[in-house]
Amino acid sequence: MRDKITALAAPPGNSLTEPPGKWPWERPPQFPDPDDAIDHFVESVSHGPAREDMLKMMMAGITVEEIVNQVAFKGFMAGAFTPDVAELIKPAVAVFLINMALESGFEPQMFIDDSPAEGAVSDQTFFEIMKSRNPAGFSAMVEELNKMERMKGELDRQDIEKGMMAQQQEYLNENQESFLRTEEE
Repeated sequence: MRDKITALAAPPGNSLTEPPGKWPWERPPQFPDPDDAIDHFVESVSHGPAREDMLKMMMAGITVEEIVNQVAFKGFMAGAFTPDVAELIKPAVAVFLINMALESGFEPQMFIDDSPAEGAVSDQTFFEIMKSRNPAGFSAMVEELNKMERMKGELDRQDIEKGMMAQQQEYLNENQESFLRTEEE
Protein backbone atom coordinates (compact mmCIF):
# COMPACT_ATOMS: atom_id res chain seq x y z
CA MET A 1 0.00 0.00 0.00
CA ARG A 2 1.32 3.43 -0.90
CA ASP A 3 1.52 6.32 1.54
CA LYS A 4 -1.12 8.88 0.58
CA ILE A 5 0.68 11.90 2.07
CA THR A 6 4.36 11.54 1.12
CA ALA A 7 5.37 13.45 -1.99
CA LEU A 8 6.35 11.25 -4.91
CA ALA A 9 4.99 8.14 -3.15
CA ALA A 10 2.97 7.14 -6.21
CA PRO A 11 3.55 7.87 -9.86
CA PRO A 12 1.36 10.55 -11.46
CA GLY A 13 -1.96 9.17 -12.59
CA ASN A 14 -1.88 6.30 -10.11
CA SER A 15 -5.20 7.37 -8.61
CA LEU A 16 -6.83 6.86 -11.99
CA THR A 17 -5.91 3.16 -11.94
CA GLU A 18 -7.75 2.40 -8.70
CA PRO A 19 -11.52 2.21 -8.21
CA PRO A 20 -13.04 5.60 -7.30
CA GLY A 21 -14.19 6.22 -3.75
CA LYS A 22 -11.22 4.57 -2.05
CA TRP A 23 -10.35 7.70 -0.03
CA PRO A 24 -12.82 9.71 2.07
CA TRP A 25 -12.32 12.86 -0.03
CA GLU A 26 -13.32 10.94 -3.17
CA ARG A 27 -16.80 10.24 -1.81
CA PRO A 28 -19.62 12.76 -1.51
CA PRO A 29 -18.95 15.08 1.45
CA GLN A 30 -20.79 14.70 4.72
CA PHE A 31 -21.51 18.45 4.80
CA PRO A 32 -21.82 19.94 1.31
CA ASP A 33 -23.33 23.16 2.69
CA PRO A 34 -20.91 25.52 4.52
CA ASP A 35 -23.60 26.41 7.09
CA ASP A 36 -24.03 22.74 8.01
CA ALA A 37 -20.25 22.30 8.30
CA ILE A 38 -19.99 25.33 10.61
CA ASP A 39 -22.91 24.14 12.74
CA HIS A 40 -21.35 20.67 13.08
CA PHE A 41 -17.96 22.13 14.08
CA VAL A 42 -19.46 24.53 16.62
CA GLU A 43 -21.63 21.79 18.10
CA SER A 44 -18.81 19.25 18.38
CA VAL A 45 -16.34 21.72 19.90
CA SER A 46 -18.82 23.44 22.23
CA HIS A 47 -20.03 20.29 23.92
CA GLY A 48 -17.14 17.90 23.53
CA PRO A 49 -13.64 17.29 24.84
CA ALA A 50 -12.21 19.26 21.92
CA ARG A 51 -13.17 22.53 23.64
CA GLU A 52 -10.55 22.14 26.36
CA ASP A 53 -7.96 21.01 23.81
CA MET A 54 -8.62 24.05 21.60
CA LEU A 55 -8.37 26.38 24.59
CA LYS A 56 -5.13 24.76 25.75
CA MET A 57 -3.61 25.09 22.29
CA MET A 58 -4.55 28.75 22.01
CA MET A 59 -3.33 29.45 25.55
CA ALA A 60 -0.02 27.75 24.70
CA GLY A 61 0.47 30.19 21.83
CA ILE A 62 -0.73 28.25 18.82
CA THR A 63 -2.38 30.81 16.59
CA VAL A 64 -6.01 30.82 15.58
CA GLU A 65 -4.82 30.78 11.96
CA GLU A 66 -2.94 27.51 12.50
CA ILE A 67 -5.89 25.83 14.23
CA VAL A 68 -8.33 26.97 11.55
CA ASN A 69 -6.04 25.68 8.78
CA GLN A 70 -5.78 22.30 10.51
CA VAL A 71 -9.54 22.07 11.05
CA ALA A 72 -10.14 22.80 7.36
CA PHE A 73 -7.48 20.37 6.12
CA LYS A 74 -8.46 17.52 8.43
CA GLY A 75 -12.15 18.01 7.67
CA PHE A 76 -11.39 17.69 3.96
CA MET A 77 -9.15 14.64 4.50
CA ALA A 78 -11.90 12.97 6.53
CA GLY A 79 -14.44 13.61 3.79
CA ALA A 80 -16.54 15.97 5.91
CA PHE A 81 -16.51 18.69 3.25
CA THR A 82 -14.96 19.72 -0.03
CA PRO A 83 -11.95 22.04 -0.33
CA ASP A 84 -14.11 25.00 -1.35
CA VAL A 85 -16.37 24.51 1.70
CA ALA A 86 -13.22 24.23 3.84
CA GLU A 87 -12.08 27.65 2.62
CA LEU A 88 -15.53 29.16 3.08
CA ILE A 89 -15.87 28.07 6.71
CA LYS A 90 -12.46 29.37 7.83
CA PRO A 91 -13.64 32.88 8.86
CA ALA A 92 -16.58 31.53 10.88
CA VAL A 93 -14.39 28.94 12.62
CA ALA A 94 -11.85 31.65 13.45
CA VAL A 95 -14.50 33.94 14.93
CA PHE A 96 -15.88 31.03 17.00
CA LEU A 97 -12.42 30.15 18.36
CA ILE A 98 -11.60 33.78 19.16
CA ASN A 99 -14.91 34.21 20.97
CA MET A 100 -14.35 30.99 22.90
CA ALA A 101 -10.90 32.19 24.04
CA LEU A 102 -12.18 35.65 25.01
CA GLU A 103 -14.99 34.07 27.06
CA SER A 104 -12.35 31.97 28.84
CA GLY A 105 -10.48 35.13 29.83
CA PHE A 106 -7.53 35.44 27.47
CA GLU A 107 -6.81 36.95 24.10
CA PRO A 108 -5.47 34.41 21.61
CA GLN A 109 -2.71 35.08 19.12
CA MET A 110 -4.45 35.58 15.79
CA PHE A 111 -1.86 35.06 13.06
CA ILE A 112 1.45 33.38 12.50
CA ASP A 113 4.25 35.89 13.04
CA ASP A 114 5.85 36.35 9.62
CA SER A 115 8.19 39.12 10.74
CA PRO A 116 11.48 37.21 10.47
CA ALA A 117 12.48 36.98 6.85
CA GLU A 118 13.38 33.65 5.34
CA GLY A 119 16.88 32.66 6.18
CA ALA A 120 16.89 34.81 9.33
CA VAL A 121 17.26 31.83 11.66
CA SER A 122 20.52 32.26 13.54
CA ASP A 123 23.03 29.45 13.68
CA GLN A 124 22.53 29.19 17.44
CA THR A 125 18.76 28.75 17.04
CA PHE A 126 19.30 26.20 14.28
CA PHE A 127 21.67 24.15 16.43
CA GLU A 128 19.38 24.33 19.48
CA ILE A 129 16.41 23.10 17.46
CA MET A 130 18.45 20.38 15.81
CA LYS A 131 19.92 19.27 19.14
CA SER A 132 16.45 18.84 20.66
CA ARG A 133 14.60 17.45 17.63
CA ASN A 134 17.30 15.47 15.83
CA PRO A 135 20.04 14.50 18.32
CA ALA A 136 21.60 11.89 16.03
CA GLY A 137 21.85 14.37 13.16
CA PHE A 138 23.21 17.00 15.53
CA SER A 139 25.94 14.65 16.78
CA ALA A 140 26.86 13.69 13.23
CA MET A 141 27.03 17.37 12.20
CA VAL A 142 29.21 18.30 15.19
CA GLU A 143 31.56 15.44 14.38
CA GLU A 144 31.73 16.50 10.72
CA LEU A 145 32.45 20.11 11.70
CA ASN A 146 35.19 18.97 14.07
CA LYS A 147 36.64 16.75 11.37
CA MET A 148 36.65 19.67 8.90
CA GLU A 149 38.37 21.88 11.49
CA ARG A 150 41.04 19.24 12.09
CA MET A 151 41.51 18.82 8.33
CA LYS A 152 41.76 22.57 7.88
CA GLY A 153 44.65 22.68 10.31
CA GLU A 154 46.25 19.75 8.50
CA LEU A 155 45.69 21.39 5.11
CA ASP A 156 47.17 24.67 6.34
CA ARG A 157 50.31 22.83 7.49
CA GLN A 158 50.48 20.94 4.18
CA ASP A 159 50.08 24.20 2.23
CA ILE A 160 52.98 25.73 4.16
CA GLU A 161 55.14 22.67 3.50
CA LYS A 162 54.21 22.69 -0.20
CA GLY A 163 55.02 26.41 -0.41
CA MET A 164 58.42 25.88 1.20
CA MET A 165 59.18 22.97 -1.11
CA ALA A 166 58.15 25.03 -4.13
CA GLN A 167 60.46 27.86 -3.04
CA GLN A 168 63.34 25.42 -2.55
CA GLN A 169 62.73 23.89 -5.96
CA GLU A 170 62.58 27.32 -7.56
CA TYR A 171 65.87 28.29 -5.88
CA LEU A 172 67.50 25.09 -7.04
CA ASN A 173 66.22 25.57 -10.59
CA GLU A 174 67.56 29.11 -10.71
CA ASN A 175 70.99 28.26 -9.32
CA GLN A 176 71.54 24.98 -11.03
CA GLU A 177 73.47 24.80 -14.22
CA SER A 178 71.99 22.83 -17.01
CA PHE A 179 73.24 21.75 -20.39
CA LEU A 180 70.07 23.31 -21.81
CA ARG A 181 71.06 26.75 -20.70
CA THR A 182 73.47 28.85 -22.59
CA GLU A 183 76.14 30.49 -20.62
CA GLU A 184 75.73 34.15 -20.15
CA GLU A 185 78.57 36.30 -21.37
